[in-house]
Amino acid sequence: MKRLIIALGFIVVCHAKSAEVYSWECGKFEGAKIIGEGGIYLGVLGPGWLTDSIFNSSSVHSSSWSSESIFNNNSEFGNSYSNTSVFNDNASRPPKIISNSGFVGYLSVGPTWDSERFSPYDIKYTCDWD
Repeated sequence: MKRLIIALGFIVVCHAKSAEVYSWECGKFEGAKIIGEGGIYLGVLGPGWLTDSIFNSSSVHSSSWSSESIFNNNSEFGNSYSNTSVFNDNASRPPKIISNSGFVGYLSVGPTWDSERFSPYDIKYTCDWD
């Protein structure tokens, strides 16, 4: 019984870290659209040279002033308190990541135990999309 409890604890701990991004997963994110509450297009995930990439410093989707940018601290998708924000750990409706294959997960910094939530920072650095 004790071994079963230890094994289950190990599985729970491993599952809690499953939202972490691994380099072999970058393909599922590349080109995926980010869709905010109400169907608002917030750009795509991918290298900084892509026109609509949220990591392209010249894109409206990476700006600090656009309402369609997750990096605008004053927008509903970029502040720290909105239920639709990437940067609110407890957001109930963060933006969705949608690839050609369908739903991938949510673009969100937390909570860490949620295996469907992926941080934009983890994706950017793991996939080397500077």
